[in-house]
Amino acid sequence: MPQQNPLIKEYLDITFRRKWWIILPTLVGLLFSVALFFRFPKLYRAETRVAIQDQTISKSILNPVIDFESADLVTKINGEITSEQYVHKLNEVLQIIGSENEPEDLSELGKKLADNITINSNRRDRYFTLQVTWRDGRMAASIANELAAIYIERNAELRGEMADEAVIQLRQKREGYEKKLNAVRDAIQKFRGEHKFELESFERNNQQQLERNTADIQRIDSDVLNYNDEIRDARLQLETQVAENGAPERDPRLDELQGLRSHLADLRARGFKDAYPEVAQLNTKIGELEDALAREGVAEGVPGEDRSYLRQRRLQQIERWQEEIEVLERNRSALQAENEVIAARLHRTPGLQIELNRLLQQEESFESFYQEAQKKEMKAVEGATLEDFQAGEKFRVLNSAVDPRKPFFPDLRLFLLMGLTVGCGMGIAIVLLLEVFDQSFKSEEQLAASIDFPILAVIPDLSRAADRAQRRGKTRVRKKRAS
Repeated sequence: MPQQNPLIKEYLDITFRRKWWIILPTLVGLLFSVALFFRFPKLYRAETRVAIQDQTISKSILNPVIDFESADLVTKINGEITSEQYVHKLNEVLQIIGSENEPEDLSELGKKLADNITINSNRRDRYFTLQVTWRDGRMAASIANELAAIYIERNAELRGEMADEAVIQLRQKREGYEKKLNAVRDAIQKFRGEHKFELESFERNNQQQLERNTADIQRIDSDVLNYNDEIRDARLQLETQVAENGAPERDPRLDELQGLRSHLADLRARGFKDAYPEVAQLNTKIGELEDALAREGVAEGVPGEDRSYLRQRRLQQIERWQEEIEVLERNRSALQAENEVIAARLHRTPGLQIELNRLLQQEESFESFYQEAQKKEMKAVEGATLEDFQAGEKFRVLNSAVDPRKPFFPDLRLFLLMGLTVGCGMGIAIVLLLEVFDQSFKSEEQLAASIDFPILAVIPDLSRAADRAQRRGKTRVRKKRAS
């Protein structure tokens, strides 16, 4: 047979030797726990289970505007439920204040409700339980059911308020973007009005106009040069002209001009209009001959016309050419000034176009923000309508609270366990203290451990041997009686 552990044996010896120091405190602890059990007031707990019901209209048809679930509103409503407004409403229904063992005013009732209401939310199964602890079981059930009704009502009100607030905020946001968009559009319209001819949309026209003006200036320069040549030739002729006696020689082109005019008059007498090709050709030839004769100073008068008349005609022609040159110079100056304006426009076009593009980008950005805000506002209005009809998520009582038959506190088993634990712990602590302060030897093992000399003999404890013999004798007698 294996030898018993000496440490365990020592502990067992201490326990049996001082067992009354453990038993008595344990009994006292049990009695004290029983007294406390009857001393504490009885508390009853009632529970109402409220389900979170999904919206009745499909979300593919109408989306809710509330961006969080009703389960998240439970905490918010729980903070409001003990306010004076709802405590007063609860008291009007149940008449709690002034009853036996109940608060005397609304503030005390609110504090008591805050301490005795427990909310447990189950997100997975989409429900929450509302537990009320009260000294009266029927009152606890009534309070739980009434609070559940308040939760349901407040949830509907709160969701409606949040939906309306969301509509107001989104409408303000949409109006803000609309104002910015209109301001940018007005700026664009004003910018285009002020710089219409300086933008890229008019750049090609400016370039074409610049090219046309340049070509006109070149043509004017050519005409001025020709007129100057004509004037120089005419003046040379005037300077070298020598007066001749007798009738001047008639120019044959005068006879040709007269024949063309007669033929033209004959065609018109026959009914031909100026649009007729032959008539148009005659008009052209007659005009060319008249211009040539006028430039050369050839008179169409009768032979023998005085040379002074021809000189006068030539001087008048020179004067007309000079007037034409002055007109051409003025036109050239106007075209040159217009070209300078067009060149300045083309120089400013890149910078102004960059500014216009910046405004157009702002318009596009604000247009996008405005459209998005408008869509959100429309959805918010639809969601608010959904909440007005109470077709969104809402609370529904799943199980109403009933009058609990047994109090949940105090629990006799729990009190007994506490008394047993405390009493037994105190007993063990007393035994340990007694063993620490008691320096005497309790066994031969303690004596052997404390000295360095070997033990040659041990005197037995005769009193303990007699006690053991007496106990064995009593045990034999009981066995014989039983047999």
